[in-house]
Formats: sequence, structure tokens, C-alpha cells
Amino acid sequence: MSLSSSLLFIYPYNIIGKSIAVDYYFNYIMGSRKKYHINFLPSGKNIEVSKNHNLRQSILDCGLEIESSCGGVGTCGRCVVQVKKGRVDTKETRFLSPNEQKKGFVLSCLSRVIDDIEVYIPEQKKVRAIIDKGKLAEGSKVYAGVSSQEQEKPEVEPWVKKFTVEVKKPSLSYGTSDLFRFKKAVREKLGIEEVTVPIDVLKKLPTELRKNDWEATAVIESNKNVIIDIYSQKRPNRLYGLALDIGTTTLVMYLVDLEDGKILGSESEYNPQIRFGEDIINRIVYANREGGLKKLKEVVTDSVNNLIWRLLLVSKVEPDDIVSVMVSGNSTMMHLFYEVCPKYIREEPYVTVANRFSDCKAQDIGLKHIRNAYTYSMQGVASYLGGDITSGILATGMNHEQDLALFIDLGTNGELVVGNCEWMMGCSCSAGPAFEGGGVKCGIRAIDGAIEKVYIDQDTFRCQVSTIGGSRARGICGSGLIDIIGEMYLKGVIDRKGRFHRDIGNRYLKEEDGNWRYTLIEASDSATGSEIYISEVDIDNLMRAKAAVYAGIKTLLEEVDLSVYDLEKVYIAGGLGKNLNIGNAIVIGMLPDINIDRYFFMGNTSITGAYISLLSGKKYRQSIALAEAITYMELSVNMKFMDRYVAGLFLPYTDLKDFPTVEELLFEMDDKRKK
Repeated sequence: MSLSSSLLFIYPYNIIGKSIAVDYYFNYIMGSRKKYHINFLPSGKNIEVSKNHNLRQSILDCGLEIESSCGGVGTCGRCVVQVKKGRVDTKETRFLSPNEQKKGFVLSCLSRVIDDIEVYIPEQKKVRAIIDKGKLAEGSKVYAGVSSQEQEKPEVEPWVKKFTVEVKKPSLSYGTSDLFRFKKAVREKLGIEEVTVPIDVLKKLPTELRKNDWEATAVIESNKNVIIDIYSQKRPNRLYGLALDIGTTTLVMYLVDLEDGKILGSESEYNPQIRFGEDIINRIVYANREGGLKKLKEVVTDSVNNLIWRLLLVSKVEPDDIVSVMVSGNSTMMHLFYEVCPKYIREEPYVTVANRFSDCKAQDIGLKHIRNAYTYSMQGVASYLGGDITSGILATGMNHEQDLALFIDLGTNGELVVGNCEWMMGCSCSAGPAFEGGGVKCGIRAIDGAIEKVYIDQDTFRCQVSTIGGSRARGICGSGLIDIIGEMYLKGVIDRKGRFHRDIGNRYLKEEDGNWRYTLIEASDSATGSEIYISEVDIDNLMRAKAAVYAGIKTLLEEVDLSVYDLEKVYIAGGLGKNLNIGNAIVIGMLPDINIDRYFFMGNTSITGAYISLLSGKKYRQSIALAEAITYMELSVNMKFMDRYVAGLFLPYTDLKDFPTVEELLFEMDDKRKK
């Protein structure tokens, strides 16, 4: 600190002079405390923030949603907003053209508030996804590899039951406690030597027993012999449960009749944590901020409570009749749901706090409406192989089969398990959000208007597309991105490195700001009024994602001295699989070049596994044993994986011998072009 500034703080008036000191005080000290007003359009919400407050964070602080798959570090280009009035301090980005920047468009994550401003958040941010609710949801297709008998009538072995119990009345000669006499009555009724009565049930016990002359109905959890509830009336109501999948992108819930396995309703919506980061790593980073873990817990719990309320409203089921909840999700999502610090999942040696979370009452974790329902969680394997994968294996039944099978869950992470009824090994490779539209300028999730299939005319290079719902195109979803890469490669639009061939007379290819891009839909034909295209930068992101998936598969198989040709079945799970063109996924080198008949789509296996376990205590115990039997391989420290990843940054792969049918197809396409 200089002499003058030191004197300023000690003798602001006498030494330096009154005017200088006052100017310094208001310009520097008070200036740093000044609040700026932000008005958000079209919502009309507003907020006051301090100088240099991050604009994206201001949007979140105001309770508004903004897409940001990168968690706010400026690498996905999704959090674009328009500053209508006032100024922000922003950084330049490749995601905005000079013309867009002149119109006030900025990436909110790269902008700081330095003025009173008015900000417009584009309406397309609020378009909802079409969420795959799983193979047992209404309208789902029949999936190969799963018996129709299991779909029609899953195994039901109730492990939450109700029973009527008559308790002996107390007397002067028999003055034992209510609890003692209740336990004795249960022992005589069910043959259970000892039951646990939680404190909340114990509080109800004296009143409920006396209401109906010492006869009551009790609900017992038979795995641990815990009394869940007690009430005086003989209620004819059936018992119900909830199966919940907490996905990185979506939440899905089933309301299930525990006596016959019937699904009475299903609800789903986006996981609201998306606005804090689309992938798990960014959410872990956010959870480490002050108040971050609490916020992530709150938003997902609010959404889950909303799903519960909607199911209760439609089904007319009484809240007290819902007695159990089975939760499935990856390791990070489970930590956040139970508000347990996930910090060490991303720090070497990459460990979880728990692979299965303690059974508890719904009210203990913030679930409303069904406060007394017992909540269970699917057991995970390791840091990046969670309970959703255990659910998936359970849903496929591959743990009971002799056939060698590969299970692939395609999402922001690519989780893989290979094996059969005798052994299993698994790993996880970070594919990132590219196949869910993240990091791709015109990439979007599977919403109405998302391009899901693409065909390129060989002569004109014009794209013909199919969209979800048949409406005008709004962007490109995961299956469409795989299609376009495969089509461009086969039709000679791009080379093996993913670079455009610029001398083939492709009139849909253009350069803007030094970046080449290929137009799929002209602005006049799109739903947004903007051109829909794919650029070389986008292709780079997709190449990295597909390289990670194939490198993971190849490394996992070679670790157990197997090759892709040894696989008899490949199960594809996750939302991406539903509309995936397996042929093009092979062409780009994402999936092994084996007979397409060996691939089976399985839908949302996380919710299916939770549903199966909810209905049967036997199946739930199997899932726990299954998780403990899977050997986990950490790819982040595996040099062979890194070598194969680098080799995968070509189409389809550095060594074409890995993809013989693709090589043959390329020769055929080349011959056609020459003719």
C-alpha cells in the first residue's frame, strides 16, 4: 500500500484533505456496496444484486431457469440472453456472431452486472422434453430380450404388509407396557421373534390400541421387521408404493399397487438441477460452494414432491396408503438427493460416502404428502457406477443368463457392464452432454421439433430430416446428431477427422467467422426462425464423446481377455437408445461393429429396476448381492483407455480393421459416387 493510501485510512481529513477522502469513500467503498436492479423478461421478475455479480447466477437467484450444460464456464453456449437496457461486463465467445453481440446477446455465465439492466430470456428455453418413462410405461414398445410374461406380470413378493393384531388388555394383575403386549401379539400372529417400533409409531400406539378395544391394523416392513404404521380402523385400502428414478437429466416416478404389481400412473419431468450444470461433475463443483449442496437438494426434492402430488391427485390414492418408496439413480444424484457431500467422488481415489443409503422415513428426507412411507435406495457399485446401473442389470436379467452380454447406459456418462450369471465387470466413461445436445450450438434435448433422423441426398447434399412429433425443426437431439455424423461421413461430406470436404460442390456448406458449418434446415423452414446447422466445432465435441464410449467398451472387454465378437447380446439403456440408429452408431465408431441383431433396446432401465425391487423383497436382496459382485475398473488412470480414446478421434476408428463392415460400406459408397 502506498503512503498516500495508508494516510487516507488513518487521517482521511486532516492529512489528505476532505474532498479527496470523501471522493475515495463514495467511489471505492460505497461503490463496491452499490446494488443494481435487474428486470427479467418476459417473466417480469426482478432482483437486486451487487456490482460484478454473475448474470447467470442472478437468473438462478431469482428462481428462473436457464440452460447451461457446462455449469457456467462458457463452454456449452446455451445460456444466451439478450440485454435490452443497460450494460454488462462480458467476454467474447465463439457461440455468438458479431451481429448477435451488437444486438445485445451475451452468454449470461460470462457476464457480470455493472449497471441497472433489463434482460430478455429467450422463450425456447422453456420447451419441455419428451421423457422416456421405461419399458413398462404406457405406450412403450416391446423390447427384445425381456419376456412378455415379465412385462405383463412381474414377480410380486410383498415385503411391506399389513395385518390385524389383537393385543391383550392390561390389568392390575397384568400391568406390562403397551409395547411389550403389542410385540407379544405380533410374535404370536406372525411368528416374528422381535420387531422394531420406531418412536413415531410408539407415540401413536397407546391411542390407536384403545380406540378399537385393543384391536388395530399394523403395517410391517418384513426385511428388517420394522413396524411402519399402526391405526385403529380396519382399513380395506390396498397398499401402494412409489418407484423413483433420479436421472441426471430427468425424473420419472411410478405409482404401484404392491399387491398385484399394477402401475396406476406415471409422472416425469426434467431434473431441475440441470440449471446448475448438465453433467455430474459440474453439479459436484456447485455442491462444494457455500449453500450449494442444500440448494441442489431443495430443488430436486421440490420436483419429486410435485410428482407425488400429481400422482395422488389423479389416482385418488390416500397418502397414508403409500407405504414404501424405491429410489434409483447414479452415485452423484443419490448423494445430492440425500444431501450427502459428493465432493470426494471427483477427487482421487474417487470414492463415494455410501453406495447404498440408509433406509428412512420419507419425512426424514423432505418428502411431503407420504411422510410415513419407508424409503429405500438401489445399491451402487462405485463412484461412477451407481444404483441406476444395478437397476439396469436387474431389468435385463443378464445376471441370470449364460450368454455373454454387454450393458450400456448412454447418457451424459457412458456406464458399461460386461458379464453373465457367473461374473461381471463394469466401468464408466465420461461422454459428456454432447449426445444430449450439450456443447453443440443447435443441439437440443428430445423435445417436439427435435431432429431425430437425418438422410443426405448424395447428389445435392440436401438434408431430409424427421422430427419428434412431426413438427418444424427446432434443433438436433442425440439420435439426430449420430445420424448426421454417420450420413456426412458415408456421403463424403466430411473426412475421417471430421473436417468438411470443401471442394465437392456442397452449396449447404458455408464459412462464418472462420468456422465452417453445414446447413440442415434453412432459417425460413425452422420453428425458431434461425438456421439449424452443424459446425466443425460441434463435430469435434461429438467425436470426443463417441471416442470415449468405444474406448470404454474396448478397454473393458480386453481387460477380461475378450473381444467385441465374443458378445452375444448388447443391451442399450437410456433415453438416447430409443430412437438410436444402430447402423450409424457403428459407422461413426461409437458402438462395436457386430451383427445388429445382437443389439437390444431397453429404455429407462433405472426406473424398471426400481419398480421390480419395490414389488419383491427377494429381487431387492438380489440387487444388493448383484452390486456387490460387480468388479469396478477405474478408467481415468488406465493408459490403455487413453490410447484407445485417441485412436477413436477418427471415423470410425484409427484402425479400420475394428470396423470391417463400415470399411466395406465405404468402398461401396465410393464406387457409387464414381459412377
